[in-house]
Amino acid sequence: MSETVTSTERGWRTIERYAYVERPYEDTWTWMASHLSTLGEVLPGGGRALELRIRPAGTEIARPVRLHVAGLVCGEDRARAGLKWTDAAHPHLFPQLKGTLEIAPVPHDGTPFTQIGILARYRPPLGPLGAVADRLVGAEITDAALTAWLDELADAIDDRVVAPSLRPEPVPPPCPLAEDPALQRVLLPVDGLAVRRGGAVGACATLKARPGVVHVSLNPFSGLIAVDHDPDVCPSEQLMDVLDDEQAAATTA
Repeated sequence: MSETVTSTERGWRTIERYAYVERPYEDTWTWMASHLSTLGEVLPGGGRALELRIRPAGTEIARPVRLHVAGLVCGEDRARAGLKWTDAAHPHLFPQLKGTLEIAPVPHDGTPFTQIGILARYRPPLGPLGAVADRLVGAEITDAALTAWLDELADAIDDRVVAPSLRPEPVPPPCPLAEDPALQRVLLPVDGLAVRRGGAVGACATLKARPGVVHVSLNPFSGLIAVDHDPDVCPSEQLMDVLDDEQAAATTA
């Protein structure tokens, strides 16, 4: 269980999960806007029927879910849709979840990547008894359900959105290293991008905000991030500490 599951007020807990596709951001969110409105069958009383199949602890569980998804709203750097789900058969016996589906481009100089994430709160059922059960199995089931659904969305995007290899070669952006010989490039590993707070996009933003860092490029499939920086302002050995400190702060938040 990841450190990105944290406690909140009144029994609610927060969780973040991410998946990645090798597809352009604009194509991904455009396709997703249409796809979300056709998921499952419309249920009486609102929402759409969705069956989740998960395997917590190696045991397959299939649960009918009542899913509510709002329209996708696009901002400057990402697209978001509100969502919530409850168990369609026994809403008071299984965790209920409220959150945001988020789609964002991953900064990468080569093939375009898009991050798909869910930032959510969930509440265990049965009050105090549910809080105890959540520590045992509820959090694992919620984690597995989100991961499985994100993987299904990523697979659907791979199947339906045209791959970059079938498109004209994009013009690469200018390399900061060629423009300023004082800069250096370092490759850093970034672990746990599926569960890390903010995902790949968050890791890039953390490094970009560091004085002396002028450019970042992250491949979420390899988990390697290239950082162009001024070593006089931000030495290479500090860059990994920046990522570690940010994640440690998220763990204790």
